[in-house]
Amino acid sequence: MSQYYIFYRENNIFDDILTDPTIKKHIVERIFWNNHLRIRLRDAKSSMISSYITLKYGDELRTGLTKDYSPIVGVDYILRSKHD
Repeated sequence: MSQYYIFYRENNIFDDILTDPTIKKHIVERIFWNNHLRIRLRDAKSSMISSYITLKYGDELRTGLTKDYSPIVGVDYILRSKHD
């Protein structure tokens, strides 16, 4: 199973990640878009690489790129007690 990682930077320069010798040899796919980079890694030694990426580039990792459309209490609905 492959793993995906999404990074965000305001300057849109990801050369250090892509040339990192520990990560570079495991990259299978890379996709760039507005200030983001998504890489897909082979699953070889995935837990070690995952830990490495989290420690070294954790501040730039992103999850949940879509808006959360969960209902909001008091805005989308009102809670009522059983006695009302």
